[in-house]
Amino acid sequence: MLAIFKNICTNNKHKCALCGESTHISHPLCENCLNDLPWLATACYVCALPLSSETLNIEARGLEQTDSKQKPLICGQCIKEPPAFSNTQAAFYYRFPISAIIPKIKHHHGLHHTTWLAQCLLKRLLDRPQAWPEAIIPVPVHPFRLMSRGFNQSTMIARYLSQQLKIPLLLNRLQKIKHTKSQSRLTAKQRRANLDNAFSYNGPILRHVVLIDDVVTTGTTIKEISKILKNSGIERVDIWVIARTPAPD
Repeated sequence: MLAIFKNICTNNKHKCALCGESTHISHPLCENCLNDLPWLATACYVCALPLSSETLNIEARGLEQTDSKQKPLICGQCIKEPPAFSNTQAAFYYRFPISAIIPKIKHHHGLHHTTWLAQCLLKRLLDRPQAWPEAIIPVPVHPFRLMSRGFNQSTMIARYLSQQLKIPLLLNRLQKIKHTKSQSRLTAKQRRANLDNAFSYNGPILRHVVLIDDVVTTGTTIKEISKILKNSGIERVDIWVIARTPAPD
């Protein structure tokens, strides 16, 4: 699997997709920009929420008292209310410049960024031990949104990962059947109500699938979809995303 990432770009001289400087490295970004990206470090194994040093100290003391074998770090919320998905992998914190680039993609001003963002997620996946899924499923948008925007960035990311990892891509099996309000300004309760009966799944019943999205914020969308997939008979659902927002202050 590691050979995949080494072969996805040419070694020809090109301009960095962020700063415009010439670079010879086999990646769309130059080495400086690549290193300066807000790569996600220690995070919850389940939801990928970035964990604070205080949380890590508490977890470390707990591990010392219970088991010498290191266990995955899980945030308090996922321990208290485990979601239907098992694991979330994210490449970045949702911070600058990622927090500026992803909205541009959604508004047609940065589609060229999609590929290198997907490459960064691929690198993160290949750098870590993975239980590889039987299929990849992009988080869908409603047909009205798709018609107005012309694309679904989650599908673009999912298609790239499917091609590179040789994992089947399930398109149009998971559908958004309810045209909902934007989630960004809703409360947690409103978000859940907004997505009630918003998705449907009519696909194969597999043992293990992965959902692809660009950003996880509160996790309401992926929680709702994961429930639907699990209720359909799928045993395990994991999440792969470009970025994860930090906990609110």
